[in-house]
Amino acid sequence: MKDLNNKVAVVTGAGSGIGRGIAEHAAKAGMRLVLADINEEGLNETLTMVKSCGVEAISRVTDVSSLDEVENLASQTYETFQNCHLLFNNAGVLGPASLSEVNRDMYDWLININLGGCFNGVHAFLPRMKASGEESHIIATCSTSGFIAYPMLSLYSASKFGIRGLMTSLRAELAMSNSNVGVSIVCPGEVTTNIVNSTFQSNESAENKPVADIDPTAMLEVAAEDAQNTYPISPLEAAQGIFAGIKNKEFYIFTHKGYKRQLEDISSEYLEAFDRAMFQ
Repeated sequence: MKDLNNKVAVVTGAGSGIGRGIAEHAAKAGMRLVLADINEEGLNETLTMVKSCGVEAISRVTDVSSLDEVENLASQTYETFQNCHLLFNNAGVLGPASLSEVNRDMYDWLININLGGCFNGVHAFLPRMKASGEESHIIATCSTSGFIAYPMLSLYSASKFGIRGLMTSLRAELAMSNSNVGVSIVCPGEVTTNIVNSTFQSNESAENKPVADIDPTAMLEVAAEDAQNTYPISPLEAAQGIFAGIKNKEFYIFTHKGYKRQLEDISSEYLEAFDRAMFQ
């Protein structure tokens, strides 16, 4: 995987943000691309961008929460390019809200996109990737919120913690079978994307909606404070870090060093709890 020229990459959530950065970087490396997003306008913009690099690329409007649609994406990928070397399960939404205000519809929406989309990608592509016999890699976009839980991001963190568990187990299973498929999770810090605008659109009328008992903006500032010792990077800069991690076969790919203290604090809390355990 050190030479990406003419290899095939599939990118979900390619219509904006990190997905677009990944697609742009892959195109500049000479990869052939399959782009997927539910936002057709953004998807077409990314397709035009990568084709300007002189590479072959196709796009498909895809709702990653639907297994059938992701299966169709895989079928089109193999019909067109006969392979998938890098699968980026990247599509995701943020949906900030107080847990006390979350309803089941919002839960299903966010979990089915973030965690379900990752599962659907693995389910649809992994058997074909293993059967090819060629070296390949599955990359899931996790987050620092897959380690650090913040107020107002309970569902988002739950989905990202879930992705971390899913992909960690997958890595162990593939290692046991000496598979040709590698696994990574990407844990971005602050990247200049529009994910903060990905909120749940309820059918409930405004007058019937409950009044939030916590100010979402104020509580999200807790996460912002953690990011104060970092600086935002562009999606293309994030992609550069991601591809460097893939090249080095890293499982955890972090874009920012600034969250190390928080992760160390969490580890210390776990270890202290073990010291208080009653039994050997």
